[in-house]
Amino acid sequence: MNRVLRIAVALSVVPFALAGCVADDTDGGALSPPEVIKVGADSARGGLDVAASAEMAAEEPASEEAAADMSMDSSYLGMWTVVTDFVVSESMPTLPTMSTGYVYRQGSTVPEATALALAAALGVDTQPQERPAEYMVEWAFGPDDGTAPSLSIDASGQHYWWYSSGWDDMRVAEDVPACTESVDADGNVTVECPEWEAEPPVGVPSAQEAESRARDIISAAGFDPALLTIEVYADEWYASVYATQPISDVLPADSATGANWNFGFGANGVLEYASGSFVLPEAVGPYPLVDLNTAIDRLTEMYLAGAAYPMAVEAMPAIDEPAMDEPAMEEPAPEPLPAPAEEPAEEPAVDPVDGGAPVEPTEVTVTLVDVMADLWWANDVDGNVWLIPAYRFIGDDGNWYTVPAVTDEYMVETPTYDVPVEESMPTDGAGASGAAGSGVVVSPEVSEMLAPLDLSSVDPYVLESVQAIVDGSLAVSEEVFADAAATYGLEVRVVERDGEAMMVTEDYREDRINVAVVDGNVVAITGIG
Repeated sequence: MNRVLRIAVALSVVPFALAGCVADDTDGGALSPPEVIKVGADSARGGLDVAASAEMAAEEPASEEAAADMSMDSSYLGMWTVVTDFVVSESMPTLPTMSTGYVYRQGSTVPEATALALAAALGVDTQPQERPAEYMVEWAFGPDDGTAPSLSIDASGQHYWWYSSGWDDMRVAEDVPACTESVDADGNVTVECPEWEAEPPVGVPSAQEAESRARDIISAAGFDPALLTIEVYADEWYASVYATQPISDVLPADSATGANWNFGFGANGVLEYASGSFVLPEAVGPYPLVDLNTAIDRLTEMYLAGAAYPMAVEAMPAIDEPAMDEPAMEEPAPEPLPAPAEEPAEEPAVDPVDGGAPVEPTEVTVTLVDVMADLWWANDVDGNVWLIPAYRFIGDDGNWYTVPAVTDEYMVETPTYDVPVEESMPTDGAGASGAAGSGVVVSPEVSEMLAPLDLSSVDPYVLESVQAIVDGSLAVSEEVFADAAATYGLEVRVVERDGEAMMVTEDYREDRINVAVVDGNVVAITGIG
């Protein structure tokens, strides 16, 4: 029996077959030169948002448990339906030529003047405040206990911000009449509550007033509301304003937006909350784009069942299936009927694997009838957020199938390899340089390094991984490595990060393993101590 160990290898490879052509940069203007985008294996599909238009067409609704486990992507057309092929309609238009990419840089900062202007525009005390490091906040104004309005601007590349009017002194529209309680002679308690309907709060701004207030705040913060598309909703209870600034005028309206602002106004026109991001990404390009055949190959790889990213949906097991070595129990017959026989009637056979009869999915072929420019979101290994040129294909099923459009040399992936390791290992020793009882041969260097541990108790695939890291052939995610080490009571200490030696104490501990990290991956083990 094999167990699969997934190890992130610190080698960049191209994920798709080479094919492409240089497309025109339809955005024009000065752009930064195109850059190679390095994505981790687990995030190569991170920008997949095609589920937005997918609709469940199952004949019966799925259970909550089944719904939680289903992959919500556009190949899911129904409970037992799976896309098995794509064909291109003869009426398919030519591929879009939008070749500009965008990036939110990790480590970018918000100028102090911008942060102060936003705080002042929102009516928050402009004295900067400290917040705990785990909040990951770059700028903070006002208290964090709800006693007064506050503003926080986070430290991510997109610098999301949020405002609160405070919650310590909650406003109540009107008093709710109290219920009365009475007790009779027998001690029975009766509670009576008068009929009451809430009245709308006083002073909620109209749609026009709310939009005007939002525009004033945006202007006071130093931004131009004329660049925004503004939507307003208002009724007698609340008024909200949502404003967006498109990244590019050649993208669909429902594609990614740049800056965005949200405002909510309540009783007496009070601004109760606001949030958004005023940062626009940096334009990069133009990128060369792949041709139609390569795009279809990518669709096949990412969406079809049985491909690299299988999308088939299998039947869920029965919740209370009988044990395999026990007969299924019958429910007792109703009273008017005779008692059941001593031997229960034979029940239909139940598949012991999935708990029910085999279910064959309906295979469908999707015809691609249209295509438009889009953006593919991806996080690179350096923490930057990328919006890569993409093709959004529309199928005759009404769903979207989106793939990145940049050629392979500009989008490389740190892959995940499957390393099969035997589940059951021999127990007669592993030789002079092996780990007794593990069946894994490790070098004397590793044996000496891990001397404080009982190697016979360490899972063989962990030993193989440690040996491979020491040999320099593997690199494991720092987080994954730390979790595995904790299983054996070890704490991980980074003594070198990205080529720079870290300041460490000189004490010796047998429960601490020292490692070197590059780009978030453990690439070397220096020993225990």
